[in-house]
Amino acid sequence: MKHKTEGKRLTRKLTALRQDAWRLMHAPMAAQHRWFAAVLRGHYGYYGRPQNYPALNGFHRQMRRIWLRCLRRRSQKSRRMGWSEFETLTARFPLPTPRITRTWAQARI
Repeated sequence: MKHKTEGKRLTRKLTALRQDAWRLMHAPMAAQHRWFAAVLRGHYGYYGRPQNYPALNGFHRQMRRIWLRCLRRRSQKSRRMGWSEFETLTARFPLPTPRITRTWAQARI
């Protein structure tokens, strides 16, 4: 049996994350990175089931978009930040990559 993250849950979580990221917009980069990394690790731990990698990867991509949008809103200079500048930033502050955290035996539970 294949498992996939329910769309409504994913949408609800991303909406809540946008609001929380908005509150952290002007926090230092290290604090933002710690928060985004913790959210991703928790999501991978809960939804990291076999056959659910596409949903995990989609969540990772959306989190990167949310972080980039928040960084662009910090000041007038940062509005010009593109994906290439964001890639250099994430090289310094890497986000956890999607991974399956549960085995097939654990997924049956």
